Amino acid sequence: MYRESYRIPQAFLWILVITGGSTLVMMLAVASQEGWNAEALIAAVAVTGIQVFTAWLIRRPCLIQVAESGIDISYRPFNIGPKHVDWNDVVQINHRKVDPMGDFLGYGVRMTGWKRADRVIAYAFEEGRYAFIVRKNAPSFGFQITQPEAWEAVLEHASARGIEVLR
Repeated sequence: MYRESYRIPQAFLWILVITGGSTLVMMLAVASQEGWNAEALIAAVAVTGIQVFTAWLIRRPCLIQVAESGIDISYRPFNIGPKHVDWNDVVQINHRKVDPMGDFLGYGVRMTGWKRADRVIAYAFEEGRYAFIVRKNAPSFGFQITQPEAWEAVLEHASARGIEVLR
């Protein structure tokens, strides 16, 4: 019915490249003045490895699939929040415009609210129109809608099941 893949904006990858590169250059400059030793080499390799690993983590896709059985979410290794939500657990679907930096203070999987009943888990990757799924006895969650025509079919399916839809 609906399938979407999200990634954190590529600007974050460039920030990692620039900061990692400048840190490596500074480490090489200090090591060349003081003389190379095993500690300097290990530190340079460790910093480069951490930057590459972080870049790999940032570029992992978040997959959302909506089907007849429910909603499946996969965002490895950050699988925080629901993995599968059955339609029987959904009470309401509402929509609103979201700016990840302004509304959730960042990109990726973001959570608001301390109490479980008030908690919202957002898969926030870009500014735009988001659908928030309110569940029975579980935190709500939301994700961006980038295919309005396909999403309308999902909303019709949800309405037919008796789920309240707020547009």
